[in-house]
Amino acid sequence: MPVTEFKKGKPTDKERLVIMDAYCINGHNLIDKRHEINGYPGIRLKFKRRNNKGEFVISAIEDDFEKIILSGKLENNKQYDLFCPICNVKLSVLTNCNCQDNAELVVLGLTPELDYNNAVTFCNVIGCHNGSFIKSGEALLHSRLHGK
Repeated sequence: MPVTEFKKGKPTDKERLVIMDAYCINGHNLIDKRHEINGYPGIRLKFKRRNNKGEFVISAIEDDFEKIILSGKLENNKQYDLFCPICNVKLSVLTNCNCQDNAELVVLGLTPELDYNNAVTFCNVIGCHNGSFIKSGEALLHSRLHGK
C-alpha cells in the first residue's frame, strides 16, 4: 500500500497522508530509510540552481515542510530543479504552480511505473505553500479552474 493515513499530535490535528513509496520516472524508489523526519522515512532528492547543487530529504508526511539538507544550500522563495538521486533524471512536471513565474509542480509516482492518477505533486520553490503533497488529479483540477 503506497499511501497510509495517520494522526499525530493534538486531537484536533487532521488525518494526513504519509507517502510510503515515491518513485522517479525510471522507477527508483526515493524513500530514504536512513533519514527519518517525524518518525517516518523521508524522500531523498537532488537539487540544482545556478552554481548551487546538493541533496536533501523532505518529509513524506502531507503538510509537513521539514527537511534535512545533506549537502548544498537551499534558499526560501527560490526555484530549484529536482532530480532522482539514483539516476539523475529530472522530476517530471505536472503543471505550473501559481506561487511565482516559472514555478512548477513536480511529480512523484506512488508506483514504479508512473501513473498520473496514482501520483503526488509538490512545488519546486522552497517555502511555497504548495510545497506539500497534493494528489496529482487535484492539482490538475485546481490549475484548470484557477489558471497557471
